[in-house]
Amino acid sequence: MSALRELQETFAAAVFGDETARQRFLERFIHPACRQAEQGLDVYQTSVQANLVAALVATYPFVGVIVGPDFLAASTRAYARQVPSRSGDLNRYGEDFDRFLACYAPAASLPYLPDVARLEWRIQQVHMAPVAPDVDLTGFALLASEEWGDLHFQLDPGHQLLASSWPLARIWEVNQPGYQGDFTVDFEQDETVLIQRRVQGIEVSALAAGEHGFLAALNQGKSLMGAVDFAVGQSPDFDLGAVLQRHLVSGLIRRIA
Repeated sequence: MSALRELQETFAAAVFGDETARQRFLERFIHPACRQAEQGLDVYQTSVQANLVAALVATYPFVGVIVGPDFLAASTRAYARQVPSRSGDLNRYGEDFDRFLACYAPAASLPYLPDVARLEWRIQQVHMAPVAPDVDLTGFALLASEEWGDLHFQLDPGHQLLASSWPLARIWEVNQPGYQGDFTVDFEQDETVLIQRRVQGIEVSALAAGEHGFLAALNQGKSLMGAVDFAVGQSPDFDLGAVLQRHLVSGLIRRIA
């Protein structure tokens, strides 16, 4: 191992590791008389972890709505102590926070919380997605209807699909600011959700099994007919006309690829 790499790895271990890792770094690279270096390590460690916690809190505000700010602060601090950032872009930090929460003992009474974190991470990805291309569906007019089955559709990049064992769309709905409706949530219900960037903001909506299968197949590059076959295999009562109308109106279907 090169001297530089050894220095970098030992320093990273000192920042994110336990007291043993910290002492190993100080003994290997810092002169015993240099107390300022040890104090500087303390300051740097505090600063790095504070930045990581701030990034997580900014990424997962909806988790904070459910568990409260104190719980979110404690869980993000625990995560930041265990998981260093692997990118200079803090927007990419915290992708596996859901897996951390699944093993985080204080969250054991909220088994749906990891999926809420998965939802929120995907919401961030939707926010950061490229700008959607202009809608152009002129190919419909250029082809006979019997040829439509061979078409491939380009969907708005500002969307994500997420399958869950929990009613995520309903959990999202009842926890929105100003919500005044019925707060009942059936936690026995699973849901697949569509996360879509709209002019008015992020929209989270539940999808039927066939509808989810149809959109997932389009995302995989299947033709219209291939996507329909896949959807019908999941849900024999799949209604192509209703699904196409919904997603043409919403702007999810942008172009014929």
